[in-house]
Amino acid sequence: MKFARTNALALPLLVTLALAGTAAANANPVILNGNFSGSVGGYTYQPSTVTGWTFTGGTGVQANGSAWGFSNAPGSSGQSAFLQSYIGPLGAPTGDPSSSISQNVAGLTSGDTYAISFYLEQRPGYGANPVTVTMDGVTLTVATPPENDTWTKYTEDFTYNGGSDALSFSVTGSGVGQYDNDTGLADVSIAATPEPGTLLMLGTGLFGFAAFARRKFGTSNL
Repeated sequence: MKFARTNALALPLLVTLALAGTAAANANPVILNGNFSGSVGGYTYQPSTVTGWTFTGGTGVQANGSAWGFSNAPGSSGQSAFLQSYIGPLGAPTGDPSSSISQNVAGLTSGDTYAISFYLEQRPGYGANPVTVTMDGVTLTVATPPENDTWTKYTEDFTYNGGSDALSFSVTGSGVGQYDNDTGLADVSIAATPEPGTLLMLGTGLFGFAAFARRKFGTSNL
């Protein structure tokens, strides 16, 4: 009888598991080196040792405990990136009013929805500097970290439309002579997000399985 009961449960259970698999069917895309690991020795502008990212203008990577004064970065690398929009006498790269950190994200599927997550922190003692996040040239969000000397996590959903897969974090200065404002960036990741219809199908499958089991065996036998 136990064998028969197992067979009776198998079909609805398999259907439910198949629906669950559909919810996670799309492979997650890949952010390469989201923790900005690589040898920088304190802090470095436009480092060549940090793979996966393209640094332009006043951007770079700093290690925990560097002169920049950021809190220890989330993640395991012990490092974070920084974006600086200083306009003044120092010249490039720190004198560039428009600075960005970017990479092309592998594994995106046109029409699918994703969630991009990252941490920002304002450099202690310096003004808040908004960070513009874009994908495929489209602005996802403009995030301004609070001036509380801690890392703040941000998550933004977007639907990929099959164009450029370039993800960019950027800051822009407002005029000549502006003092440097620095924002830290850390622990960037991206994940596929199930469509609402898929979640509804999964919930319906689970509900149907539970109802079937109650009718077939009664709740006292489950």
